[in-house]
Amino acid sequence: MALEYKEQEGEGRIRRSCDVGVGKFILVTLGCRFHCRYNYAKLRIQERIAREGIKNKILYESTHLDPERKQTSDNSSN
Repeated sequence: MALEYKEQEGEGRIRRSCDVGVGKFILVTLGCRFHCRYNYAKLRIQERIAREGIKNKILYESTHLDPERKQTSDNSSN
């Protein structure tokens, strides 16, 4: 009877340690995934802002709406 109890106790420890290992693996995997997805989303937002800025620069370059042209004309008049 004591031998059967020891065998069951040993199996429980093995199963618990396996469950803990699988749980840690899942947590680390999900943590890495969310971190990477967050960085990817942040990068896409930065790229979109840069793309819009370049598009506006191309559209307004050498027009009366160009903010750089106003700055240079103000400096040249002084």
